[in-house]
Amino acid sequence: MNQKLLKKYAHLLVKTGLDVQPGQKVIIESPVETYAFARMVSEEAYANQASEVIIHYTDQTQEKISALYQNGDDIARVEEWEKESLSHYLDQGACSLLFASPNPHIMDDLAEDKAHAIQTHTNDKRNVIRSKIATDGIQWCIAAVPNQAWAEAVMPDVPKDEVLDRFWDQILKLVYVDEENDPVKVWEQKRIEKGELQQKLTDLHLDHIHMTSSNGTDVVFGFHEDCSFGRRYVKREGPDNVCNIPTEEICTSPDKWRTNGKVVASRPLLVGGKIIDGFEIEFKDGKAVSCKAEVGEELLRKTIETDEGSCYLGEVAFVPYHSPISESGYIYYNTLIDENASCHIALGKGFAGSVGLSSADPSTWASKNLNYSKIHIDFMIGCKDTQIIGYTRDGKEVVIFKDGDFAL
Repeated sequence: MNQKLLKKYAHLLVKTGLDVQPGQKVIIESPVETYAFARMVSEEAYANQASEVIIHYTDQTQEKISALYQNGDDIARVEEWEKESLSHYLDQGACSLLFASPNPHIMDDLAEDKAHAIQTHTNDKRNVIRSKIATDGIQWCIAAVPNQAWAEAVMPDVPKDEVLDRFWDQILKLVYVDEENDPVKVWEQKRIEKGELQQKLTDLHLDHIHMTSSNGTDVVFGFHEDCSFGRRYVKREGPDNVCNIPTEEICTSPDKWRTNGKVVASRPLLVGGKIIDGFEIEFKDGKAVSCKAEVGEELLRKTIETDEGSCYLGEVAFVPYHSPISESGYIYYNTLIDENASCHIALGKGFAGSVGLSSADPSTWASKNLNYSKIHIDFMIGCKDTQIIGYTRDGKEVVIFKDGDFAL
């Protein structure tokens, strides 16, 4: 693989993904398979005046071995030392970088209740970081980093001795890293352009939208009167990071009680390492009241039933079908990337900032019908013929999406 391009990507993650501040500590969570790139990012962070880089390696193969022999409660439990290994550094102002680097088929033969337990463990551990994001505003980023098994799953027809390099080439295209450009500048321009569209959507003062697709999706999402889309496009003072790399979405949170209709998934979803596919969910007054799936129905149901808020929505996101990820023609078996191939929604926790509330105080969320849950699970529902009609608070009808793309 071209080491110059990898170094550019590492620099992008440090400068744009995290916006590491002088003297700040950096936590990197990396699968064992991506250790070499983790070291490259570590060196780049130090070169940009990080005071310390802490790498936590994960091993999905060992995770599966343990799950085969443990019961669900043992799998789901997060030990205090695991929480402390993160909170010790977060309390000192560390920022957090997570590599999205799955092995999509390693859990295929694992029981669905154990996959749900793995997902519960992952959620509870990640909530240590999420709580610091909410209370202290620390920077965080989730970034796609290829590994051999993932590459083989996405590109099964490419020879195994070539596929990892080919997959790296593809991922670098999706994050706008090439031989000639300065990706940091490219991403800053992308943020400005996205911000202008976010503001246009916010200024519509939407009461609700109606989304339809030929695959069977027919659903209405309602919004609180204080709803906004995205955060801003003027650079703020202090750290100013991009949370997902890649990303093409413009998102907000719906009114917890005002989702009605059916959504049909347009891409598979990986939960606890297992695939859920060919699924649909019916909503009534905000709540997921029924679901079915061709693959992973039990796991889907357990996900919906995780806690009191997991059966309600926390996110609605617009993504044009003709985006780089969709047009690549691949299914990535990873939500970070697949959610940026089409419009999507998320079960669980909402975004406090989308309705002008504080993330640090969920006790206020009910005042604006914002959903709270310990999970946030995105899944894709957009298609090439998706239509979205918006209805403003002053009674106007606006075409937001036509034939899968923005019509504004």
